[in-house]
Amino acid sequence: MKRIALPILALILSITGLSAQETNEATPKNESVDFQKRPGRHGMGHSKGNMDFKELNLSPDQQSQIKKINENFKNKMSELKKNEATITVKDYKTQKQAFAKQRHEQMQKVFTPEQKEQLAKKREEERKRMDTTAKNRMEKMKTELQLTDDQSAKIKTLQADTRSTIKGIRENQSLTDDQKKEQVMATFKKQHEALNSLLTPEQMKKMENFRPARMHGGSK
Repeated sequence: MKRIALPILALILSITGLSAQETNEATPKNESVDFQKRPGRHGMGHSKGNMDFKELNLSPDQQSQIKKINENFKNKMSELKKNEATITVKDYKTQKQAFAKQRHEQMQKVFTPEQKEQLAKKREEERKRMDTTAKNRMEKMKTELQLTDDQSAKIKTLQADTRSTIKGIRENQSLTDDQKKEQVMATFKKQHEALNSLLTPEQMKKMENFRPARMHGGSK
């Protein structure tokens, strides 16, 4: 069995939208407040780590509270960064996650029920947008790789199973970060092997050329 190349792994991730679906609570932005960007999760950064919260109409007091929360988080991360060389990677990640969780909980207390409802609505709209994007990419891949209906159906099922499995892994509180990472990579490997068995050598070659421009470093 051929080994699937890393570029194809990047493509699979792009098509399934798995990275984008990992987006958590985003940091509010407001023109009058110096909001900080949310750091990536487990080293798996995402481009949509922030959402536009201007329409939430945050009160001056809310803006002030959020600014303090962000500054406190920034200071804690700065101190943690200074100690990075003296602590283990696991401890660094644990503390980073604890700071991020605390920040999230503090910010949730600032928002009103109505604002939380707006945020939930925005997240749902973003999820639908990402689903539509993934669907369009899948349709393009089907056309360019000349997939049969059977291949297309099996790949969609494979993607859905992978998303479900990874979601379960990442929500499993009994696993350490390293264990989650190991199991997620094992899931992807299984997906790659299944995909490799579904596609012909010619389709695999075409898939490499199907990669989005940003994966070639062409986007600006």
